[in-house]
Amino acid sequence: MVLGVQWYYWLFLGIAIIGAIFAWIKVLGSSKERREKLKKEAEIWKRDYELREKYAVLTQEKLNNCEEIQLLHGVAMNIQIALENAIDMNKAFDELPAEKKNVYTLEYFDEDAKTALSSFFKNNGAPLVPNIKNALSAVDATELIKYVDILYPMYDPDSEVSIDYAVIQKTDEQFRNVYDSDKLCRKCAVYIKKNKENFL
Repeated sequence: MVLGVQWYYWLFLGIAIIGAIFAWIKVLGSSKERREKLKKEAEIWKRDYELREKYAVLTQEKLNNCEEIQLLHGVAMNIQIALENAIDMNKAFDELPAEKKNVYTLEYFDEDAKTALSSFFKNNGAPLVPNIKNALSAVDATELIKYVDILYPMYDPDSEVSIDYAVIQKTDEQFRNVYDSDKLCRKCAVYIKKNKENFL
């Protein structure tokens, strides 16, 4: 007995205190992660809002003075607004000029590809996925098509190719080593300026 209490009660108390400390540390850690996640999401929302406002009406002056890595996101966001206001988004997409289809497709491609190439296929379907090779070719990013060709059949509902997670993982790793978001965005900016009559 210690202080009139059986020793095993002290043991249980010690275990309970240690458990409480670990639980408290875990809660603090998850709370910090959640705050950081919310902060990142808020920053993305703020960036998107600012770009949407900045490029709501695209002018020659804005094209001349834009930051090239922002242009894709700003232009695509306003295409998104037009599509969201349509009764049938897929039909509205089909009616867009090819240049707008390509820019819109590449916006989603870039957003997902920064995580993994497979994320683009997991997160999207028609009409974006069937258009990705056309879009990459249009902006002269053909070096990425060989990776798309490997994964595309696995995510194509009309294909008989099965999902192969080992191939997906290997392709994601190879793609990660060559993908440069800023480089793609700059190529998209050149493409938008070259086809400005479709965006102004």
